[in-house]
Amino acid sequence: MTSPKTAKRAFPTDGDFEALFGEQIAEAAKMLGRYAAGICQACAGECCRRIACEFYSDRFENCPIHEYRPAKCRFYYCEKILENELLSDEARWLLNRPARELSERLREDQGLHIFIEPPISIGGRSWLTEFGIEAEVAGIVGTVNNGLISPDAGRAKLTRLVRRCRSYSSQQ
Repeated sequence: MTSPKTAKRAFPTDGDFEALFGEQIAEAAKMLGRYAAGICQACAGECCRRIACEFYSDRFENCPIHEYRPAKCRFYYCEKILENELLSDEARWLLNRPARELSERLREDQGLHIFIEPPISIGGRSWLTEFGIEAEVAGIVGTVNNGLISPDAGRAKLTRLVRRCRSYSSQQ
């Protein structure tokens, strides 16, 4: 596995995300999340399938690692959300401004781009390989998909795995 700093960038909490990208960008992501809540429930994870999220299973009601979801998941929302008539012109403007600022930040710090652009792969391999958890994630999701464990048990296992990944190097 890699350093906790890298894992925290890959699996940020809300606080980590704000520290990395700033208050305006974090607020834009929160706003998207509020507008997405109802739409995402009905769509059953189209974005997750579209970006080939390795944590995705149609048996989960929502993201099993929501507390630590990658930055790409905080911004990768479908057209249904951005075209939602409930989204005010002011909200559209607020979302667009931080998105431009985020793009500028990513151009300045190329080390962050792999945590944003979906789907994430490095040299043709899963981004989870860098953390040494690709097989374990696939195994847990597979057992959920096959009905060998409940979605709640799978969610708990995936969350523990991500927490372990985030804290791994602090033990060295």
